[in-house]
Formats: sequence, C-alpha cells, structure tokens
Amino acid sequence: MVRLIALLALLLPALAAAQSPVERLVQGRNAYLYGDYRLVIETLKPIAGQEEALFADAEEIVEAYELRGLSYFYLGQPDEARDVFEALVLYRPEKRLDPVRVPPPAVAFYEGIRAELKEEIRKRQEAIERKKAEEAELRKKESMVQVVVDRRRNSKLVAAVPFGVGQFQNGDDLLGGLFLGSELVAVALSATFLIASESLRQPDGLFTPQDVDQARSLRTAQLVSGGVAAALMVGGVVHALVTFRDEIEVKRTTIQPTVRPVVGPTGGGLGVGFSF
Repeated sequence: MVRLIALLALLLPALAAAQSPVERLVQGRNAYLYGDYRLVIETLKPIAGQEEALFADAEEIVEAYELRGLSYFYLGQPDEARDVFEALVLYRPEKRLDPVRVPPPAVAFYEGIRAELKEEIRKRQEAIERKKAEEAELRKKESMVQVVVDRRRNSKLVAAVPFGVGQFQNGDDLLGGLFLGSELVAVALSATFLIASESLRQPDGLFTPQDVDQARSLRTAQLVSGGVAAALMVGGVVHALVTFRDEIEVKRTTIQPTVRPVVGPTGGGLGVGFSF
C-alpha cells in the first residue's frame, strides 16, 4: 500500500504536466469560481506568458489572462496583477471587466492600466491600420498586373518533317533533340559504311577476292544503319503527328503597374496613379 501511494505521488505531477492548455484553463476556471485563487495561479502557471501561442481561440486567451490577473489582485499581489493585465490590454485593447462579476476595486485597477497604456494602444492600432492599408494596396497592385501570352500556330506539314522538327514545333525540345541526334548518327553511320565499301572497288567497278567479304560486311552494316535511320525518322514523324498541338505558348510577359505621382490641376493635391 505504501508503495502504491509513493507511486501515485510520483505519477500525479507527471499527469498534471501532461494536461493540455484548454484542460488547465477549465481547471483554473473552476478554481476561480470556488474562490481558490492560489490554485488558479498554480494551475495556469505552466501556460503563463504563452497564452497567445498555446490557445487557438481568442476568447480562451482573454479568459486565461483575466483569471490570472484577478487572482493575483485578490491575493494582494498588485505587481503581478499589473503584468498580467498589461498583457491583456495590449492583446485586446477593447476588453472591459464585467462590473457585475468583478468588484469595483479590481475594475478600477484594470481601467487605470488601460488609461496608462492608452498611448501605446493608439500606436499599436495605427500600426495595424497602416499594415492593413499596405496589404490592401499590394492586393490592388497585384490585381492590376497584366500577363501577355504570345502563342504560335503549328502546322501538320512541319510535323511530318523528320529530324525532330515536329517535336521542336510542339515545344518538346528534349525529345526533339533525341530524335535529331539519333537520326543524324544513324544517317552518318550509313553514309560512312557506304563510302567505305565503295572505296574498296577497283577501277573496273569490281572487288578483289580478298576485299569481297569486307565489302559485304560494310554493305550489311550500311543497310542496317540506314534501316535504323529510316525507322527513327518514321517514328519521329508518327510521334509528332500523334502529339500534334494546334498552338503552343511561345512567350509569357508580366507587366507590372508603374506607380507615379499624380498632381491635381491646381497643384494642391498629390495622389498615386498606376500606368502600364
């Protein structure tokens, strides 16, 4: 039994640490309703200062700040309460404590902090408004961007030309290069074998007995390489016709709007205009 109690004593802190921020908030809320302000602070301590990062719901963030701030105030710790309330005011400047649920001294303390931070709140709100205006201006510029696309009409007659011409016309440069290179190599080999075999002929047009076998081998190689060249040409043309595209995009140009000052007719006003 003693061992079980010791084990539970070790496990309870670990289980408490494993609580999610929302579960801690619920537990802190219940402790607050029962007036156990020390338990509120102890329960919410692990999320202190991290409310805005840990909670997805803005109302949960506000409640976590409010519960801790009020608990510190009721326990007679104004410095700690001030730190929490300042964070709450800066996060939600329009937030007011409910005078029906919160005693007047706590409301007055909180409102005093709001008054002290009035200038800081104004600066933050102005910064937010400037950011919103900049984002709106950027969206306006992006919506005015023009994209000019140049297209080229293709021809099936061109697609019937070997040596990768049809592939190049379709915009498939890689495949066009493969057909072009392989067909040129096959044609070159065929021509080379033909020239080599013909060079063995004697002036009378015949081959000597010792050259007949070599000439026959060269001629066979010439026919094979020529056949390969023809097959590649036919295959390339068929592929170009099967994958034929009526038109392709040749060039895409993005035209950004140019910001220029616009002065009114009397010279007394200055605006911003856009031109392309």
